[in-house]
Amino acid sequence: MATKLINSRRLGIIIMIGTIVAVTVAVMALYPWFRVQAYADAVKISDQMVDEASAGGYYALIGNVEYLFPGVWRVKSLAGILMLAAGAAAALVSLAAGLSKKIRLAERKIFAVPFEFLLLAAYIIFGCMEQEEGVLPALLWITVTGELADVLMQQLYLDAGLASAAAMCINVAAWGLFVTFICWITVSAASVFVLGTRRWFWKRTLTGRVIFRIRISFQKLCLLIQSVDFRQKPTRLILRIVAINFGVLTVLSCFWFYGIFGLVLYSAALFFLLRRFCDNLQKKYGILLAATEKIAQGNLEVEIQEDLGIFQPLKEEIAKVQNGFKRAVEEEVRSRSMKTELITNVSHDLKTPLTAIITYVNLLKKPDITEQEREDYIQVLDRKSMRLKSLIEDLFEISKANSNNVTLNLMDVDVVSLMKQVSLELDDKIRSSGIDFRFNLPKEKVILSLDSEKTYRIFENLLVNIVKYGLPGTRAYVEIHDDGDRVSVLMKNISAAELTLEGRDLTERFVRGDASRNTEGAGLGLAIAASFMKLQKGQMDVDVEADLFKVSLVWKRDKKENRI
Repeated sequence: MATKLINSRRLGIIIMIGTIVAVTVAVMALYPWFRVQAYADAVKISDQMVDEASAGGYYALIGNVEYLFPGVWRVKSLAGILMLAAGAAAALVSLAAGLSKKIRLAERKIFAVPFEFLLLAAYIIFGCMEQEEGVLPALLWITVTGELADVLMQQLYLDAGLASAAAMCINVAAWGLFVTFICWITVSAASVFVLGTRRWFWKRTLTGRVIFRIRISFQKLCLLIQSVDFRQKPTRLILRIVAINFGVLTVLSCFWFYGIFGLVLYSAALFFLLRRFCDNLQKKYGILLAATEKIAQGNLEVEIQEDLGIFQPLKEEIAKVQNGFKRAVEEEVRSRSMKTELITNVSHDLKTPLTAIITYVNLLKKPDITEQEREDYIQVLDRKSMRLKSLIEDLFEISKANSNNVTLNLMDVDVVSLMKQVSLELDDKIRSSGIDFRFNLPKEKVILSLDSEKTYRIFENLLVNIVKYGLPGTRAYVEIHDDGDRVSVLMKNISAAELTLEGRDLTERFVRGDASRNTEGAGLGLAIAASFMKLQKGQMDVDVEADLFKVSLVWKRDKKENRI
């Protein structure tokens, strides 16, 4: 499309240049005919006939020969008709090119010269044309008669051939400029119909541009006036000072010459008042600067007690920055503490099954063990090795999830059916846990664009978490709600152990609600679920109220997703 537009614009320029060249060449091709017409009735004048003959026509001395041209006005009239014909031909072609929607010549910036300038140039050019016999007809006449070449020979000391060539070049340039101007002003005028009257006025006229600038300046002035809030203390103070200054100057101007002495005294008083105001302003700025320097050095307990006047909003913003820094520092301390605990927990959880494996391998090496003991040891080794394998796999999985090195296989997933499938797979564990699970699921399908495997793992980890850490004999609630714009999954249960951590702490790696670590598990279940939720643009929130443990999963629907 862009290439086609560029080609069309090139075509418009080619047409313009071709028109200028063609019209100029056509005019120059008529010069030999005009020369014949000029000399058709020309008379050579002898010295004896000068006085009588000079009154009967145009007298010219060309070379060393004197001529009388009785038909000068006829030739110049024909030259005027030629000028009009050349201008009309150029104008017609330019008008057609300017109005063409395919060529779009009128939209080029070269024709964006203010139209007033073109009118002024046209007035000057055509005014010169109307003076006496006209510029172009006169130039044509002195060229075809040879007067121009004769002047060039005398003034520039050129030979006859070079002078004639120079004269023709002057004529080509003059006619080319004339035709170019006609084409230019015609295309500029045609742009009214291409751009529309309103757009043309604003874009192609000096008057429109000036009015546009005035309107923009007026709008900015209105916005500036509207932005002044007279309820602010600094604004009211400045307004009061300006009003007092105006009143004082008005009173002093009434005393004429004696008012000069009053102006001197007033100026001195104003100087000292402004100096005092600036000193006070500098002092408050120094207080503000000193506080920011202390904060930059790490002192977050700095408190500004003084009233900072116009800097009071900055005082409030600095207080907000201090609070933000404090929260960031607390979060960093908490993060480092969690990292230390993470190393301890990783070491403990990896060391426990590994120590058991080493112990039972050493027992298997004893030659005096029975076959039954050997089978028991192998079963223990199998459980501990599977436990170690599961722990390592979970570590790799959560590591990839946190580094976003996971490829999601998104598809339309029925969340309700997936929850039923997970509960059915875990039915044995649910029954043996002694917890009464209450599922409140919609009857209709709830479709979301998710990774079915990752979502299955989220549901599985959360239900297993209830089975492991829930209090037997209590009830656990699993609910799914579809509000149209979002889908939420809620799980609530009573913890068997006392929960001393906050909800966000429980989603950290290797953190368990069972602080004694007597239950089986590595504390990765909630962390994996939270990571998979984040990967699928969902949100997982964990809330703890006494022994009540609540998990909320929320997915916001995209506009393209439809509820089935």
